[in-house]
Amino acid sequence: MLRLSLRGLLYGQSDFERSITIVVMGGWDTDCNGATVGSVVGATQGAQALPEKWVGPLNDRVRSYIIGYDNAHISELSRRTATVARQMREQF
Repeated sequence: MLRLSLRGLLYGQSDFERSITIVVMGGWDTDCNGATVGSVVGATQGAQALPEKWVGPLNDRVRSYIIGYDNAHISELSRRTATVARQMREQF
């Protein structure tokens, strides 16, 4: 699976949609591989570079079975994740 994800990243050339579609067309574990490649490209390019047709329908919300996180704002979860990453970087 790692090779497939790397192939999507390499041949996708930092293009969000191209990278995801390359890895998903490879088959296997398409949801996880597509999500992994999409998150890597999204993190390197920044949220503002994500195509509207991919993020718009989400309305900045995520649905989850985790208590307290259903219908959470994606932007808030991203902010909290970045805060934890900065704290860990300072700690270690």
